[in-house]
Amino acid sequence: MSDTITRRGWLLAAIRAYGRPVTTQLAEQMMTGSPWPTTGRNTTRKDLRAFARHGHLTAVDIDGRRIYHPTITPEGQPPMSSPLTPMQDHERVLGQIERGEVRVGPDTAREIAARQEKAYGDAFAGTPAEALRRQLWAATVTSVFTTTEGGMAA
Repeated sequence: MSDTITRRGWLLAAIRAYGRPVTTQLAEQMMTGSPWPTTGRNTTRKDLRAFARHGHLTAVDIDGRRIYHPTITPEGQPPMSSPLTPMQDHERVLGQIERGEVRVGPDTAREIAARQEKAYGDAFAGTPAEALRRQLWAATVTSVFTTTEGGMAA
């Protein structure tokens, strides 16, 4: 069985090997030498926050800049904890809503519906069954008035 490593696992190992506090910029530079060299700043920032949330790093704000310190036990060893667990879907979605990355609510639904109607007309008006019925009827009417191999169908 091959030994697979995740992006976050690789970054955490690199930070621990570095042994000193890191910033988002430094962590992003570390990722350029990883199997994931195209990892962006925002992804790296999210990874660092996840490490802090799980107790692998300690976040400190100094002069408006966030610096992450590796967490070590009094014996000088990294803390023993469960392996990094992925965030639950509901936590991820609620975080996106809080940060404004995802919009929800009736006003948003109305805006989406208005955009769809503008782009596609009334093709999606009513229930999906009604839309399908209209499309089938239009196809049937069109086929009746088109020329077939044997001549006119109507």
